[in-house]
Amino acid sequence: MPIPPIGPLSLPPGMRGVRRNRMVRLTDEQKTPDIIAPSLERRTIDITWTDGHQSSYSFEFLRWSCPCAICRGEGGVPGLLASTHELTPDQTELVEVGPVGNYAMSITWKDGHAAGIYTWEYLRLICPCPICRGQQETG
Repeated sequence: MPIPPIGPLSLPPGMRGVRRNRMVRLTDEQKTPDIIAPSLERRTIDITWTDGHQSSYSFEFLRWSCPCAICRGEGGVPGLLASTHELTPDQTELVEVGPVGNYAMSITWKDGHAAGIYTWEYLRLICPCPICRGQQETG
């Protein structure tokens, strides 16, 4: 898989050309999960939001989207994903997923990486479904 553009507004593969609109205001229903269903068989985490919307995030998409400073970089210094051309199987094998308070989830990957805190708002904003991608492209 090709390397995604890396930087503060970078997006994972498959989302190139999509603009992330940081000014989008989500309602509480849009950023509150109702059902969170990880599937090791399908290698996805599926979320049904309280507004009825359904999102399906592949493990690879989530790893490329890791919001931590190690992966994304900070202070103008690129993160590890900046020099990564493809992910290893251990980098995309889910070991554990758990809540972070009432606002996020954390994921532990087989390679030991567990620094990313995926807030509900962040996950909804990067939803890869065709409806949300259309909004991201025009937003």
